[in-house]
Amino acid sequence: MHGIWHKPSKSLGLFALAISVGLVALVLGAAWALGNGPHRTSDSSSSADRPSSAIPRAGADRPCTGTALTPASNVQAALNHAPPGTTFCFGRGTYRVLSLIPKSGDVLDGGDRAATLDGGNSAQYAIYGDSTSHGPSDVTVTGFVIQNFNTPVQHGAIQDWNGPGWIIQDNHITKNAAAGVATGDKVRVLGNLIDHNGQEGFSAHGNGGLYQGNTIAYNNYNLAVNPGWEAGGGKAYGTSNLTFKSNSVLNNGGPGLWADTNNFNTTFDDNTVSNNWGPGIYVEISFNATIINNTVTGNGMPSSPGRGNRQGWAWDAGIQLRRSGALSASAPLTISGNIVANNYNGISLIESPRSDSGCTGQGIPWHGPCNVRNVLVENNWITMSQGATGAFQDGAGNGIFTDQNNVFRDNHYCVVSDIHPSDGYTFGWFGWEDTWLDFSDWQIYFLQDAGTFTVGGTCRPS
Repeated sequence: MHGIWHKPSKSLGLFALAISVGLVALVLGAAWALGNGPHRTSDSSSSADRPSSAIPRAGADRPCTGTALTPASNVQAALNHAPPGTTFCFGRGTYRVLSLIPKSGDVLDGGDRAATLDGGNSAQYAIYGDSTSHGPSDVTVTGFVIQNFNTPVQHGAIQDWNGPGWIIQDNHITKNAAAGVATGDKVRVLGNLIDHNGQEGFSAHGNGGLYQGNTIAYNNYNLAVNPGWEAGGGKAYGTSNLTFKSNSVLNNGGPGLWADTNNFNTTFDDNTVSNNWGPGIYVEISFNATIINNTVTGNGMPSSPGRGNRQGWAWDAGIQLRRSGALSASAPLTISGNIVANNYNGISLIESPRSDSGCTGQGIPWHGPCNVRNVLVENNWITMSQGATGAFQDGAGNGIFTDQNNVFRDNHYCVVSDIHPSDGYTFGWFGWEDTWLDFSDWQIYFLQDAGTFTVGGTCRPS
């Protein structure tokens, strides 16, 4: 039995990186149509198998009643002259725009992706909601292709942290320098294709947001931005009651879905997260997440962008927690009903030394230290060809094992062989109390008879 090597803590303070406009233009200007580019992997399904939002459309006119615009229009002047709550119907064609500022209740309708907002790799934003501390509310942006904006790092081509209630729906947001969208309170991001952006698909802030039915793919594909800082599918920071539901998140150069620092009550439900550079679903320095019914496959593996992170030890799991848990044992952070297959590791709970006294800021009350506590991992289907599932302490003491109420139960495990194929980092299928365990010892630790362990095959619900 080998002792578990304590890998040094992963730094949270990686320096911010500037994105070179020329590099981004060079990388993202290539003709990468989703699924048809030279870097397509075996995890990319055919167009017949992808959600409709994942299939770029040539654009078709659809009925729109409101103020008609053409590519020759002065769009900002039209927005300025109309009262709040006006619908603007963008006719077919390409609009060279610079940081359009709508009014509350405005609807910007690009048809069925017939209208393109193009930044020419120089304009920073397509649509901007942060010009005042209380930006325009309840704006709808629908049906556009939004591309080639020179967005600052961590900002989106659609940029709105300050105006609540925006609806961003059915757009193709692509080839922008940093993020595709950056969102705040009560946003609804629905059915968009967000792909090939230079840093990440989204940057989420605020309270009560919903990301549903989107395809988020190939962002930071060439790893131009440090994936361990902030890149890939996208990152949520300082959010509360944010939900990710039924999204397809694949082939991104970074984690798939990442909630990092002061996120409270984040829900990940029914997402497909596959073939991303790092962990599939990652909750870090946050509280009270719910991770249910997701399909998480092939993350952190050599088929991923940059051949995956492959950092070793417990990192780059299909589902990964670090310094995160629930406030109450009666309402645990729940990881349940997920299919987790052939990721670099299975499900990892990682306790690292604290760099602060608690999780604070962004309007969230002080909740005490961030650590892995009150976590319930149950009724998941976990297939492993390498790596492990379990809890790991990274120089933070044994509390994660002894008195922080972390439980694995009733999970189903399928492994490639009874004897673990050691990779120099991992020496068993299960990690607990700084040792590697076989399944019988794993059951003894949790005093359970339920759950299954199968050599060969793939674990899926019956």
